[in-house]
Amino acid sequence: MARFKVPGSFIVGRVTLTASEVAYGRRWGWLDDHSTVQIILAKLQQGGELSEAEKRWALALPEEILRGGLPDISAGSADESPEVAAVWVYLSVAWLCENVSVRRQLFDAIEQLYADFDYPEEVEGFVQYMPPPPGGRAGTPGMTERLESFLRAAGSFCGNR
Repeated sequence: MARFKVPGSFIVGRVTLTASEVAYGRRWGWLDDHSTVQIILAKLQQGGELSEAEKRWALALPEEILRGGLPDISAGSADESPEVAAVWVYLSVAWLCENVSVRRQLFDAIEQLYADFDYPEEVEGFVQYMPPPPGGRAGTPGMTERLESFLRAAGSFCGNR
């Protein structure tokens, strides 16, 4: 699925991920080891409850990370629910918006994500081949408006859970 990694520093500034969401991000290739440590360490610093596996990751030394052998965070966290996927839809779209400056390339990448995430409804409004919603503005200006609206709503929802 993932064709790019989403840095931990980008995620920490937007949302506190649950163990299930971290496991999902690792399983689908969105997170590398360094980002996983950043995310879990930030959760610890915010006073969040951590599993034993998460504690090992949060307190891992750089050598331990390089060697591998840290516990599998996904043990007991194999949640593939739409709610978990929705967090990653938001994070991946937000990352693309901040890192792809050419609109055509941005909407091409979002179209790929739309398929990768099994065609979530919340993304339809800014997929190039989908018609605009009833009464919605057509073309790139309309898709851009709907994309910005999605980012505001999803960012607020994910950040305030």
